[in-house]
Amino acid sequence: MPRVQFLGTGNAHSPPGRLHALVLIDGKILVDAPPTVLPQLRQAGVSPGEIEHLLFTHWHADHMFGFPFILLDRQYVSKPQNGPMNIYLRPNGKEILSNLSHVGFPGSLEGALEDDVEWIENESGSIGKSGWKYERFPVSHTPETDPHGYLLTHESGFTILHCGDSGPCEEINQRAENVDVILVEMGVPDFVESPYHHNPKEVSTLAQRFPKSTVLVTHNFSRGEGEMDGFEIPQLPESIIQLEDGDYLDISTDGSFDLINNRRKK
Repeated sequence: MPRVQFLGTGNAHSPPGRLHALVLIDGKILVDAPPTVLPQLRQAGVSPGEIEHLLFTHWHADHMFGFPFILLDRQYVSKPQNGPMNIYLRPNGKEILSNLSHVGFPGSLEGALEDDVEWIENESGSIGKSGWKYERFPVSHTPETDPHGYLLTHESGFTILHCGDSGPCEEINQRAENVDVILVEMGVPDFVESPYHHNPKEVSTLAQRFPKSTVLVTHNFSRGEGEMDGFEIPQLPESIIQLEDGDYLDISTDGSFDLINNRRKK
């Protein structure tokens, strides 16, 4: 059964109870690589050597600084189990990630960058033989980071729109009409004005605009469930689910899905 796990649901500040936002699909596909990616994978019982595909949304530290650690672990500890990792990214990404690896572990990762990575710069296509396909699209975030989201489609017909880190934008609106799940970041509270993030009011507007889709909130600025410190969890319509670290989606062969959540089931 296909599974989409949310190994982290926090924004760049990692509010209490939340690690950096991170998605793991079927135990072998990652979307982004935050600095805490290794402990997040270990907590999920997944070895870095099992990761076959890695999709990047943009070049902010909380989404990419874990990349050298994945390579380091695969080279010296876990060892790749199914050949090189396929890295899905924009054309300038190879240079960015290579430089990051050289700075992070100088002299240690040259072999891994040569032998354990396949750079895939296509804007759409199949994710290996996983049964998933992707379409990359631009979103509204800090322009210098080359921000993008992904429309992910499973062979069962299930679709999830991973909006990356993005404020409201037409590219999301164009794709959200017929998807099963919209995964949207909510990186700032309502009193912060930013074109590059959704706030609670904008998330509510998005859900109202696309009532047929299930809206899941990640990259949350607020504290996790049960935490006392940090921003309070905002009150959103019941149709919107604010994910907690460790929540996951189970997808059936007919494209239907269950959200296994700390508070309720969808």
